[in-house]
Amino acid sequence: MRATLFHNPGAGDETHSAAQLAGPLRASGLALRLCEARGDSLRDGLRQPMDLAIIAGGDGTVGRIAPALAGRGVALAVLPCGTANNLARALGPWSSVEALAEGWRQAPRRTLNLAYAEGPFGRQPFLEAAGFGAFARAIDRADEKGLKGIEAGRAAFRAILANTAPQRVALRIDGAAWEGETLLLEVMNIPLFGPNLRLAPGAAPDDGALDLVLLPPERRGALLDWLDAPEREDAPVLLRRGREIRIDWPGGPVRLDDTPLTEEAMTVTLGLEERVLPTLVPQALERVA
Repeated sequence: MRATLFHNPGAGDETHSAAQLAGPLRASGLALRLCEARGDSLRDGLRQPMDLAIIAGGDGTVGRIAPALAGRGVALAVLPCGTANNLARALGPWSSVEALAEGWRQAPRRTLNLAYAEGPFGRQPFLEAAGFGAFARAIDRADEKGLKGIEAGRAAFRAILANTAPQRVALRIDGAAWEGETLLLEVMNIPLFGPNLRLAPGAAPDDGALDLVLLPPERRGALLDWLDAPEREDAPVLLRRGREIRIDWPGGPVRLDDTPLTEEAMTVTLGLEERVLPTLVPQALERVA
């Protein structure tokens, strides 16, 4: 099988190398090409024929590469090397490169839906979530201060959420109208977002729907309390689900996955592409999310 290893040497704790990862994969019978996950190397690697794309990196690396593979008949495998690894957790993580080398032949395939956001900025893909408001600004704050790690990300989110003002939004979910005030608005394709926060426990990457997460102002205190131990129970948020969500956004930070997009007022339509990504997952699939 022709495989390309897209490798981000700067992901996570940076203790892995392309050579360390390539050895077991080649020994397993894969005809492996190495490709650094950025710049000209990435652009050239994506043009090459392949049957399997192995992405060794964090969520940002997966989010940059995977949409370019959708609809090409290429299978995807994710080796989580980042900090949060939300996508790998949602799909079913490979515990090591050795596990992937031993298991890729028998691995079942799971579908990863590709989502999109369409507005004045054109049509842009995303895999994890489109964020409006508090958390989009928390990402900006974390980047400005150079914060890293799960706890630092949660601290940035808490600081912004504690002081952000609610915004009134109007939206439609598969044609059904909703209007009200919210401190947070996330449109999620998987259960986890940001620093491993499980806001949409019922979401799945292959369920053919997007999960809308809202936070009415009266639930601010409850969510701040929840952030002290988010693994213990479901988040106290308002959840809705649909295949197409149209948002009249009054203005403020917007992001797709971990990339800031704009702060302009606009109307945005979010939905699911027809193109999907078949993803190799371990046979003993442990649903972490």
